[in-house]
Amino acid sequence: MFLKRKHPIDYGRAKVRQEILIRQRRELWTPEQVKSLACHFRLRPGKSLLDVGCGFGYALRTWGRYCLPGGTLVGLDRDKRLLSTAKRLCRREGLADCSEFVQGDVYTLPFSANRFHTTLAHVVFCHLDKPERALDEMIRVTRRGGCVVVFDNALGDGMPTGWYSWSKPTVRQLLLDYEFNLRWQRGRRKLGRGDMSVGCYIPGWMEARDMRDVGVRMNERVRWMAPPYRSPEQRTQRQSALERNRERVRWDRLDKREKELVKAGGLSRRKYLRREARARVLHRAWRKELRDRTASFAGSSPFWCIWGFKP
Repeated sequence: MFLKRKHPIDYGRAKVRQEILIRQRRELWTPEQVKSLACHFRLRPGKSLLDVGCGFGYALRTWGRYCLPGGTLVGLDRDKRLLSTAKRLCRREGLADCSEFVQGDVYTLPFSANRFHTTLAHVVFCHLDKPERALDEMIRVTRRGGCVVVFDNALGDGMPTGWYSWSKPTVRQLLLDYEFNLRWQRGRRKLGRGDMSVGCYIPGWMEARDMRDVGVRMNERVRWMAPPYRSPEQRTQRQSALERNRERVRWDRLDKREKELVKAGGLSRRKYLRREARARVLHRAWRKELRDRTASFAGSSPFWCIWGFKP
């Protein structure tokens, strides 16, 4: 939907966006899957780990723990403000003595060759115009026998998997949604804003570079909500939905960035307006079901973890 969100969640404030992003990252992987992936990456105490495009340092703090004690954790990002926040969060979690943060670019990593035991990038490649170049840099700074890890979206050209009690689309509406998604992705590629399908290509890129023991896992998280919302997870999902329900919607202010992407992808104005009209109807139905405590949904989107070992 194209929404202009107001109180109580002010997306215009940097601190609010930061808190939301941190929460989203924490919900991506279950504790069991985090531990399993650490085994696949062969993380051990005393090893070094580089988080490329670290942002707030979620991946560094999550998997870096498996390199302790004795390990070295390095986070790299081009934004000084993000690095400052990552440093503060590491300090809060007792990782200040073993972590350091460097400002730099993913295409020209400021490190010598064969330096790190493990190099990872978490939700970075989907924003890059030249992701293969970034992968080559990650491989360069990784030691022989070390692990290169990429977490990212693998939407392909399809739609995320989901069901919503307030939406019963016709075949025509489904086809329009599918075309919208295709045009949106095509627009991102055309404007050089990345590719949400990039996870699909990374295993092949690693194989083409003679990486060993290439592996892939999909995120196992499924977001869902159903009355009577008994469990803590259900209550959390409902509370989140209620917060969004209270946000003011300004349908007269469409998301300019979204419009730019689908236009670049070739979606006609007529189809764009038709989908926008349907979005309004769905939003009203969603608000009503939330008020009536009948709202249900279940959904997920392909998010992959891909890794390989440098020969």
